[in-house]
Amino acid sequence: MAGIFRAGQFELREAKLIAASGEVVDLSYAILGLTIFEDINKFTISGSVVIQDSINLASFFPLIGQEYLLLKVATASVEGDEAIIDFTKNALNISTVSSRYDTGGGTQAYRLTFVSRELMVDQRVRVNQSLTGSSSDIVKSIYQNHLKTKKNLYIEPTADVKKLVSPNQRPFDLVRHIMNNAVSKQHNDPCYLCFETTRGYHFRSLASMYAQPSVIEYRPFVAGTKTNKGVVNILADMSSIISHSIVATQDSVISNRMGTYASRLYVHDILSKSYQKHIYNYLDNFKNENHIESTNSRYRGDNLEDFPIVSDVLITDDESRISDFPSRTFVQPTSGSMSDNTQVDEFNQYVYTSNRPEMWVQKRNSQMHQIRQSYNVNLHVHGNTALSAGDIIDLNIPYTASTKTSKDEIYDNIYKGKFLVSKLRHDFSIIDNQHSMHIEAVKDSLTYKLPTSNNPEIISEGESLVQEELY
Repeated sequence: MAGIFRAGQFELREAKLIAASGEVVDLSYAILGLTIFEDINKFTISGSVVIQDSINLASFFPLIGQEYLLLKVATASVEGDEAIIDFTKNALNISTVSSRYDTGGGTQAYRLTFVSRELMVDQRVRVNQSLTGSSSDIVKSIYQNHLKTKKNLYIEPTADVKKLVSPNQRPFDLVRHIMNNAVSKQHNDPCYLCFETTRGYHFRSLASMYAQPSVIEYRPFVAGTKTNKGVVNILADMSSIISHSIVATQDSVISNRMGTYASRLYVHDILSKSYQKHIYNYLDNFKNENHIESTNSRYRGDNLEDFPIVSDVLITDDESRISDFPSRTFVQPTSGSMSDNTQVDEFNQYVYTSNRPEMWVQKRNSQMHQIRQSYNVNLHVHGNTALSAGDIIDLNIPYTASTKTSKDEIYDNIYKGKFLVSKLRHDFSIIDNQHSMHIEAVKDSLTYKLPTSNNPEIISEGESLVQEELY
């Protein structure tokens, strides 16, 4: 990589602060550190910048939390809009000025917290109107007409036609309601997420994220290793894992209670006064859902198989599995099986799609809990502005044991393969020109089948001893 001499090297190409008065100050030589947060469960990005101030800018400028921040930063030598963090055309909003303290020698330091402009707009705008079209078209309209964003929009088409009435809702609250009910046109996937990255706004399903090619492979690597030509292998350094920690594996108590493995849904049709019962079984439904390994493989042309994150071990004497106990019950109303009989068009026809809860309630509930309560890992790696939340990475965590099996494993059996970047924090240290990232990555399937058996729960035989004389 020409122009870059070590992993984590970056270029702060622009950093300007615009005051409420319209005055502009160049912060390029005053910034000590910069942090940017991305999260697929958050509508907007946020971050902070630490300033070293020798002219008391905070007082005479003054800094009041109503400034704009123009920012442009990139991994050294990187070109192309997709790989550059650029907020020079769509400024960030300073929201708070905090942690202000004297550092001696006539200087002071303080932290400026910033958020996306659209979050500020969301606090002062309400949507009071009826909206028609597909869910994806309505979301696009909200971003363009109510939030007035000029950022890139990555919107996956939905398979519906809706008429919604918004009663004085904030734009993001309305988007959240639509997101929870949306089903994709491509795969009938109900697992939509709405979030912002440094590339723009995303309204898309898990399946569309799983289908992306991997951005980078992270694996153990000895820092400073040289190529055959005797120079440091920078590409390998950028792919190395500085440190990692396993956040958590699935919690079977919480997952059972939340209906991740099994649930029951009653759909009540208010028009026909009838109801239908739907049973969701994770193990039985697994092959009909889009999971990370098989979905990514299918779009890469490999057609590899993936497997559930729980075993189908038989846990009771009647040979039931963990997914055979509907531990959560949902009740949802509807009006008509296909068409919404509560809304008509200008010709008095029922052309709008009903909410069809059987298409999204149980499946979305299960898969969303899987990516929050499944196999999560935290990574500390060298910075790369080409990587964002919602991207796919290849991960190989080293196999850790004092002894190895006959297979002589190199990587952990579970924490390898495709992972979804669910959270990402960029840390830019201006002092030593070092960019690092903290990543939280998750997967909802495995590359191999978990062991199984007929292994009923172990309980003693006979009746319980009941002691009632306690005084």
